[in-house]
Amino acid sequence: MELKDLINFSNKAFQENNFQKAIELLKKATVLKPNSYEIYHRLGLASSALGSFKEAINYFEKSVLINPNSSSSFCNLGNLYAEIGNKDLALKNYFIALEIDPKNFKANYNLGSYYFKIDDLDNAEKYLNVAVSITPNHIYPYNSLFLLYDRSNNYKKLGEILKKAKKFFPENSLVKFFEGIVQYRNKNFKNAIDILINVNLDKQDISRNMLKTNYIAKSYDQLGLYKEAYKFFEISNKISEELPENGSDKKKFMDSILQRINFFSNSTSISNRKQSNQNHNLDPVFLIGFPRSGTTLLDTILRTHNLIEVIEEKPIVDKLLKEIERNTGNSFSNLEEIDELEVQKLKNLYNSERQKYTKLEDGKIYVDKFPLNIVYLAEINKIFPNAKYILALRNPRDSVLSCFMQSFTPNDAMSNMLSIDDASNLYDRTMHLFKLYEKILNLNIHQIKYEDVINNFERTIKGLLKFLEIEWTDNLNEFYKTAENKRIISTPSYDQVNKPLYNQSIDRWKNYKEKFIDTSKIFERWNKEFNY
Repeated sequence: MELKDLINFSNKAFQENNFQKAIELLKKATVLKPNSYEIYHRLGLASSALGSFKEAINYFEKSVLINPNSSSSFCNLGNLYAEIGNKDLALKNYFIALEIDPKNFKANYNLGSYYFKIDDLDNAEKYLNVAVSITPNHIYPYNSLFLLYDRSNNYKKLGEILKKAKKFFPENSLVKFFEGIVQYRNKNFKNAIDILINVNLDKQDISRNMLKTNYIAKSYDQLGLYKEAYKFFEISNKISEELPENGSDKKKFMDSILQRINFFSNSTSISNRKQSNQNHNLDPVFLIGFPRSGTTLLDTILRTHNLIEVIEEKPIVDKLLKEIERNTGNSFSNLEEIDELEVQKLKNLYNSERQKYTKLEDGKIYVDKFPLNIVYLAEINKIFPNAKYILALRNPRDSVLSCFMQSFTPNDAMSNMLSIDDASNLYDRTMHLFKLYEKILNLNIHQIKYEDVINNFERTIKGLLKFLEIEWTDNLNEFYKTAENKRIISTPSYDQVNKPLYNQSIDRWKNYKEKFIDTSKIFERWNKEFNY
């Protein structure tokens, strides 16, 4: 085939999304024209579309050697390095793209989106706004800015970006969706319902349809229309089951807890050799509990103290567990056989993972906040015998209801939160396991109730700080201002932690008490256990 035919047929393959065929044709074209920028650029695009990122990087690198003034190729290199997790090279290539062409819309938008992904909100905001100024009739940067301002609780700028978007997209369903959320944030709950019910989102946009119905449900709840609220919570949770990423198995997680209960029920005690030289950097504090028990509130309070840093829901223990499984052959009976040398290696692994999220400093306390780490206390205790645990407690029914009312990222554990009955059974099984751990492990635990934090803040937090061996500081009284400092809060409570304490969430379950009839025996047990 002649070069012209190879190019034409490769273009046709692109149009048909047959990227493998396009690559085959373009490779033949490089033989006939080895110094063609366009051919290597197209090879990069086709390889990227197939998810062959290293090959795509190779082709784009060749393209910029031929044409070092290609802002587009450098932007694509930035995207690819971001995709494979190379932050330095991602940023370097984005900046080269912008140096060549400061008005490259895609480079500004992608750089802003990448900064958003890595929680650099100042730079994310900067470059996304540049993208809006370059191409004000493109919806994507508005969407990203809306998410940024919403998740960081910047309601003023949230309203401003919505107003700007409405000028260019007055009837756009996505903008209407944003408008409904802004009305909810401004406590105009009836307006929020009227707008969101009439928003016709793309049926394929399952995630936003789930959020839409969830906001309608929450608006009805705020208006005291609890039957309507419950109906829409059920609809939202049903949609959640259809999410493409929801290949979760709720039974798998429940069975894993039962397996632990069966094993540890037959254990009288597990050896626990405390170490004399406790180092907070080596032995972190774990903030645990059933989800929606006030852990995000405690996170915000604790991180207000200048001697405390909270790492919020990162998979640090996850990596530890996988390595322990490898060491034990996935058998709890082998847990005690892990020797001191291996324990030190596992500590080093944990610390290495933790340093991906924070820089360790002497004299600071590091709190690893991940509520469902409560399930893995046997492994954590084996590696960190000096660890401290903060157990967040809340009225069990309120915790379960709040889980049912949230939009969680789907996984095996959270798929149990889509109905009150399932969430109640998960609560029962989780706490059963915890009580076993408490009996057979020598754990250093401080229990703290959500209701006590609300009703007797200073005394309750002083008790917690005494447990952590640090002093009270007066700025803790204004902990909610910590949430106003630009940061993304990754839990469903993100829109609540920038407010002073309020008690509307206490005993909220009573508004839905008929939904708890079938699981009443579960809560009789745990109300008695935790004195509710």
